[in-house]
Amino acid sequence: MSWRQTGVALDTLRPGTTREVVLGPYQVLLARVGPLVFAVDGLCPHAGGPLVEGSLAGRRLECPVHGAVFDVASGEVRKDPFAIEPPRGGATRLGCYPTRVVGGMVEVDLSPEKPD
Repeated sequence: MSWRQTGVALDTLRPGTTREVVLGPYQVLLARVGPLVFAVDGLCPHAGGPLVEGSLAGRRLECPVHGAVFDVASGEVRKDPFAIEPPRGGATRLGCYPTRVVGGMVEVDLSPEKPD
């Protein structure tokens, strides 16, 4: 395991919001859904859109550039930007990373490999 501190206090990440953090070479998006915090790649794999500027509705995260929609819990594509049925299409899944809260602070495990 390679747990990294994000510098984000759980109390400052309200449910239904996102926050971008840079952890070394990783640009990671934290998304709070109810009591849970998910961590995914911060850039859309389709067009490189900054997902922190997208919209979060439940577990559905929409890219602000072309409208691809991803599930923040699994990284799966829920809506392709070209209306092609996933998993085919212009977007590939997001990399996902385990999270935990230690002393009220969010940590991310960057050891899992990103999906293809």
